[in-house]
Amino acid sequence: MRRVFISAMLAVATLLAGCGKDDSDGGVTVIDPDAAAPVIESFRFEAVKNPGIASDVECRIDPAGDVISGTVEGVTPLIPGTCTLAPTFSVPEGQTVYANGVKQNSGVSRVDFSRPVTYRVKNVNGQTAEYEVSLDFPFTGIPVVAIQTADGQPVTSKDSWRKASITIDGVGEYDDLATVAIEIAGRGNSTWGYPKKPYKFRFDRRTGVLGMPEHKRWVLLANYIDRTLLRNDVAFYLGQRTSLAWTPHGVFVELVFNGEHNGCYYLCEQIRIDENRLAVNEMPPYGEMAAGDDITGGYLLELDTYYDEVNKFHSAVTGLPVNVKAPDADEAGAPQIAYIRDYFNGAETALYGDGWLDPGTGYRNYMELQSFVDIYLVSELIYHYEWIHPKSTYLYKDRGGKLSAGPMWDYDWLTFTLESGWHCRNCLWYPRLFEDPEFRALVKERWQALYPAFAATGGYISSMGRLLRKSAELDWEMWPNRSGPNDDMSFSYDAAVNLMVSRFNRRLEWLNNEINAL
Repeated sequence: MRRVFISAMLAVATLLAGCGKDDSDGGVTVIDPDAAAPVIESFRFEAVKNPGIASDVECRIDPAGDVISGTVEGVTPLIPGTCTLAPTFSVPEGQTVYANGVKQNSGVSRVDFSRPVTYRVKNVNGQTAEYEVSLDFPFTGIPVVAIQTADGQPVTSKDSWRKASITIDGVGEYDDLATVAIEIAGRGNSTWGYPKKPYKFRFDRRTGVLGMPEHKRWVLLANYIDRTLLRNDVAFYLGQRTSLAWTPHGVFVELVFNGEHNGCYYLCEQIRIDENRLAVNEMPPYGEMAAGDDITGGYLLELDTYYDEVNKFHSAVTGLPVNVKAPDADEAGAPQIAYIRDYFNGAETALYGDGWLDPGTGYRNYMELQSFVDIYLVSELIYHYEWIHPKSTYLYKDRGGKLSAGPMWDYDWLTFTLESGWHCRNCLWYPRLFEDPEFRALVKERWQALYPAFAATGGYISSMGRLLRKSAELDWEMWPNRSGPNDDMSFSYDAAVNLMVSRFNRRLEWLNNEINAL
């Protein structure tokens, strides 16, 4: 927009005759040939008059005179009312300033700057100039997700879905998402009991979010017990560098819930069988299948001592708690559940049987070894304590394929704390697997192939810590006095991140020596 001067001066003859005109305020304008041109000389926001902003902001007036810009930290347009501010401005004596057609008083009048605002200044002769005031609200520098429940009430259940809407500000790094309907519910087991609640939500239709592929279902992890907020993200970062079929992706966001800032969350992909997630063959509902249809896949299983799925069983040899996550409980038939139970038990029986290394009948005929090796290496490297129960440990079987390890999930408890000593090698099926020379050789081979990516991870942790520092500090102010298992809650944010890096690097060195000596 160009600066616009609208002349209200009368013809020269009228001017010389001393005539006047009615101005927009209903008065009479006396023409003053010496009057200064209409101009805004300065425009700023003072923190003392705008308590929500982090510090004083001096705005820039474009030399062409038509645009005023500035960066206001500490507020976000997705929190209603926070961008309603009182600017302090200066104009030549006698000039009047309007915004949205309303007369403005410097340092007093408040305007909503969540979108560009047109300011108009008028001098005593009725001449006007217009400025577009456009402000940038970087907040903490990471995307902002605003969720509004339809009735304005909080989410209090993991089982009942509540109607809501979602809006996403991608802060220039990702595409924004205009307001769209969703349904939202709580999620998690132990994490649902913490003050900062985790959530799951679903769209009516497949939707891409923050650069991640389209899907209906998404998760907001709270990372309440993780001082660094980074553990889940770094574990996924490692998994994505292996040969695992699929590892969830996520983006850190600020969550605004029903108009209030709830802190830093991790918006990530939920584990589902889908072409854009775990891309295995998905079986139709059993009732829609014809006699003789293949039921050898796909199945998604979770080893978890919560043992809370409708379809579940304990394994035949070691008694592992196996939950059938897919097919869904309302779509699975008895033959499907019997098939995957018998296959799982067959794998375990073969693994612990006398002929377990037999090429024709042994356990390798049931298990996709590289997936079990790769997920082991990541789990051992980060010290995935949850295998001891186990909890949140996923396996899957594709149609006609073998039992495979993954996807990865749930890494906020005690991870990145152990510097030396074996852990995951002593859990699940791994004590037996390590007795197999072929398995040990594959562990060593895959470690050497993956080591360069693993070795770069310390730098990744540090860079993510820098990205999240401002968000993490706000999150700690909102949710203080937390306790957790990772021995870093008393640390500053930077110190907690540095501790995570140093522990990781020392464990990397210890494992490198031990695995290369296998």
